Amino acid sequence: MKLRNQLLLISLLTLLIPWAGYLFIQELEQTLRHQQLEALSQHAELIAKQLKRNKLSLVSKHSGTYQPIYAFKLPSTIILDGYFDDWRAVSQQTIPLDESQNDFSTRYLAGINGNRFYLFISVASKNTHYRNPSRRELTNNDHLLLKLVANDGTITDIIASPIAPGPLDLLSRSGSRHFVKDSSLRGYWQDTHNGYQIELEIPLSRVKQGLGFTIIKPSSASSEKQWSGITPPEEHRILANVMYRQQALESLLEPYQQSHTRISILNKETWVMAQLGQTNEEQYSSPWQQGEYHSLARDILLSLFKAVLGQSQPTDVEDKASPGQRNNTVIQAALANQASSNWFTDTTNHQAIIAAAYPIAFNENTSGVVLVEQTTEAIASLSDRAMVKLIAISFSVVLLIILVLLGFASLLSWRVTRLRNHIEESISDDGRMGQFYEPSNAKDELGDLSRSFACMHKEVSNYTEYLENFSKKLSHELKTPLAIVRSSIENISMINGNKEVSTYLQRAENGAKRLSLILQSMSEASRLEKSIANTEKEEFDLSEVVLGTGKAFQGLLKEHKVSLILESGSKNMSGSPELIAQLLDKLIENAQDFTPQNGKISIKLDSKGNNYRLRVSNEGSLLPIRMKRDIFNSFVSFREHDQKEGHMGQGLVIVKLITDYHNGKVTAFNLENKSGVCFEVRLPKQQAKQ
Repeated sequence: MKLRNQLLLISLLTLLIPWAGYLFIQELEQTLRHQQLEALSQHAELIAKQLKRNKLSLVSKHSGTYQPIYAFKLPSTIILDGYFDDWRAVSQQTIPLDESQNDFSTRYLAGINGNRFYLFISVASKNTHYRNPSRRELTNNDHLLLKLVANDGTITDIIASPIAPGPLDLLSRSGSRHFVKDSSLRGYWQDTHNGYQIELEIPLSRVKQGLGFTIIKPSSASSEKQWSGITPPEEHRILANVMYRQQALESLLEPYQQSHTRISILNKETWVMAQLGQTNEEQYSSPWQQGEYHSLARDILLSLFKAVLGQSQPTDVEDKASPGQRNNTVIQAALANQASSNWFTDTTNHQAIIAAAYPIAFNENTSGVVLVEQTTEAIASLSDRAMVKLIAISFSVVLLIILVLLGFASLLSWRVTRLRNHIEESISDDGRMGQFYEPSNAKDELGDLSRSFACMHKEVSNYTEYLENFSKKLSHELKTPLAIVRSSIENISMINGNKEVSTYLQRAENGAKRLSLILQSMSEASRLEKSIANTEKEEFDLSEVVLGTGKAFQGLLKEHKVSLILESGSKNMSGSPELIAQLLDKLIENAQDFTPQNGKISIKLDSKGNNYRLRVSNEGSLLPIRMKRDIFNSFVSFREHDQKEGHMGQGLVIVKLITDYHNGKVTAFNLENKSGVCFEVRLPKQQAKQ
């Protein structure tokens, strides 16, 4: 019988006991859940009536033009450094803005701590343009445009246009063309690998009437000025409202706070205006933790019983909403002036939540909702008591099944351990195949596995033996060209005819040349790799090396048009100038072989990002698609038969070795106009000294 079937038959015995009490426990859980829903509904109604007596107003200030900005309640003060670390306590990700540009996007997150408002802005952009300190205009650099409402009700423009990453000077302009530094605002600009990040600290009183911000990028010859933000740069009438939890509302909720209960107040737009408590802080109290049961065996059996039966899960899931908003069936019913309760799955922490909502109504108009939530862990505390009684009755049967499973699992463990030891002993410490072992004769999967390993061991041993004898066979194959050379030279001394002497001399020369090329190609890359490992790096100017090598080839390659294009400025890097010269020598020689007479060979050096880019391109035949990946491997060549005889394709292997030594990258591709091939080597600008 198969091992899987054996385990299946034994494990089916454990289903007999859970089935006996399954219906009873399910009915008990449903009853307890219904009672908990009723209790939460009464609690929500009590809070709503108390808020109504306090004449609480939850009228929304939403302008209807721009999406409100929700500010999370921060547990501590944000350190302005441009990094997202301090924000992870309230959210693991930022809020995206709708963007039409593919290479320019903005995300943000807002928070409040005490009387300070914090704003985090993340900008993804290919290029960042900082302001020239000698120029005041903002048309040629990235900058932040912040909009706040002044005391007189007018909208104030605040500009942040740094000359470099670091602390920001925020300059305000209201009613005049002159900008004045606003000392009540603080900010920090930090560069990232794909753009930059901004952190701002603003007094809370400055954003109560609204807030707007825009990231503006400079215009270019191919595009107009780009911007991304909550409000457009030209907006001076209406700003986005800032929504946040009200301290006054949370103070009113404190007398109604209960352990392991979350109480929230939402306005008509379902924004969370106040919140107390956390449902995910529920600490489940088991019967044995209360000191009621002291049997260790019963503790283990109760855990096993819960794992087998599981728990009922709600079918309703809370809909996704904007950060700071809630949206589920009980909230929608309460907004329709109908008290409601239900249980659903919280997608944030994947908990089963029981919730009750009650409308807050003034003059028969619903202005908000009181939402009270708990987890279903409290129900588990009582249902487990019933489980303990059921386990006590069937304890002996369960213990017997566990002992049987334990004995069978021990047998399987012993067999698997023995197979592992056989496999480890079949391989020596130096990686060679060792002594052959006798496979198991068992008729199950472990027996099949043992026999498969034994068969694989035999095949690998045979192949290893073949590889060990390969060098001897290779030496034998090299004897043929050597025999040609020797026999031809010996025949020279025995022949007097000049014509026949010339023939044998030509044979000897061709045989020696072929043998020399084969041996040289096989050993050149290996020797170079070893010598590279012992080469010390030094600081040098890449431009000088490329310039010197390029000038030399311009004088040598008279039959080709060699152009040399170098970007101005020094290109300092750490490495070996001799190896770089050898790399360039191999690339130019390769280009020479494939370039027709009077064809163009181009050598170009420039900077791109954090790398120096060295390109050698030539006119001629194109590179096949299948060769783009394999061209840097050993013994790969794409030369025609009339080109250099005996070429083993080791030149580009050397190029790859030198590039790897400098932590660079080399690629080959066809030119866009299909006129030839280009080899591109990217070398990092800064290298750590070894």
